[in-house]
Amino acid sequence: MSIRQIHITIPSEAELPDILSSLTPEENYWMLKIGCDSLREGRRVTSSLTSDELYKKIEQDFKQDIEQLEQTIRTEQQTSLKMQDKMTSMYELQLEQLHRKLETAMSKIMGYEQESSASLETEIQKIKQKYELMYREKETQVARMTDVHEKLLVQLQTTKSTSHKGSEGEKKFEEYAEVFIDFKGYELADKHTQGGEGDFHLHFEEFDILVDAKNYKKKVPNDQREKIKKDLQKNEHLQFGWLVSLNTSIEKYDKSPIMYEWINTRQCLVYINNLCSFEDPKKILRIVWFTCKALHDMTKEVNFDEEEIAKLKDIRYKTMDKVRNLRKNIREINTSMNATRNLVQVMDDELKGMLESETNEMVASHVAIFDEWWDANIEVVSENTVSASTDLWTRFKQENKYVLTEMDITGDKFKQYLKTKVPMSAILLRSKNANAAFDIKGVHLKEVKDSKEEGSKEDAKIEVELNEEVMKKKKVVKKSQI
Repeated sequence: MSIRQIHITIPSEAELPDILSSLTPEENYWMLKIGCDSLREGRRVTSSLTSDELYKKIEQDFKQDIEQLEQTIRTEQQTSLKMQDKMTSMYELQLEQLHRKLETAMSKIMGYEQESSASLETEIQKIKQKYELMYREKETQVARMTDVHEKLLVQLQTTKSTSHKGSEGEKKFEEYAEVFIDFKGYELADKHTQGGEGDFHLHFEEFDILVDAKNYKKKVPNDQREKIKKDLQKNEHLQFGWLVSLNTSIEKYDKSPIMYEWINTRQCLVYINNLCSFEDPKKILRIVWFTCKALHDMTKEVNFDEEEIAKLKDIRYKTMDKVRNLRKNIREINTSMNATRNLVQVMDDELKGMLESETNEMVASHVAIFDEWWDANIEVVSENTVSASTDLWTRFKQENKYVLTEMDITGDKFKQYLKTKVPMSAILLRSKNANAAFDIKGVHLKEVKDSKEEGSKEDAKIEVELNEEVMKKKKVVKKSQI
């Protein structure tokens, strides 16, 4: 077989496969032939595609991408709804558990009132108050948990981060601030990246303003007011501070759309509520600026005779700050007092344990007799049925008259036993006396069957016959002795 050599040009940066050097001339031929045929067919198919087909193919690919995105969004929404349902069921379960604990605690307190003597009644009242206080604290905790749950829902329902919302609010206020572009000496300085400087500084020829814009979905809290107040006091060269809430009101300063607060004789805070709700927010900012200018002019006209008044006002503002600090210390003292109350609660729980052990010891020696009689004579029914403790005691005495004296079973011990067999919520007191009779809900005395009556009669006859035989035997013994 003769061999022919050909020259092929390829790009200089292309890398040749390692297998190329090991191919035979025949394999080289088939490699070139198959590659050329494939390339020719590809060119033919590509050239046959029209512009409409290319457009349809691109449109189909785009639709597939859209469907994938929609599927992802639906999956995220379903996950969010499931998490919301799970959180709701969890908090409802916790609320139900708290109510059950409260009912159990209240029933125990009622039991202690009935079982304890007059000397413990005052202590039991205190225990009641402790449980009510604990319940209120639990309600407060539940309210806090609900707030946290609502915040989580807000975070799940929106993909915007807090920083993104803040930047949106800053951009919106920056747009509104363009209304001052024709004012003398106007200049807007962005300070949101610098701590303690607010979001913006508005510089004018007459005075300067510190601005803090809030894009909240709820009321602007008190800590944000304290923050801008500290920032303004830090920047003594700024005469005014604007706390601008774009979509909500400001806590404690929402009685009017615009409110003012002097923090000293030279600096004033302006609270602007729900700026975006106005028909023309820019016009509102111009009105606030002219009001600040009038206040600035008034403070500039203070003569030397009024300097003493200004000093007194400064002292007053400082005194108010000290009063606020004292209130904060009082809140901390209240927290310490709550901790002390918790310790007292622990002592009360130990006292309850002692009372429970004492009650259990009172009926422990006769539990077997009582349980056997209870199972044979008592039937659990609906709560609409009420039985008196005196009726149960009468039946018990009739059926166990031979063991009452021997076992020293009294009516008080029987009532203590009844209290251990039913929940305290089923006991209805007739009087405040702990040893008095009471009614029981949900239990009923079983009817006495005839077979039992006949059996008891036969037992009575046998007992009488046995007693007669014993008497006869005794008489015979006496005669023999004579």
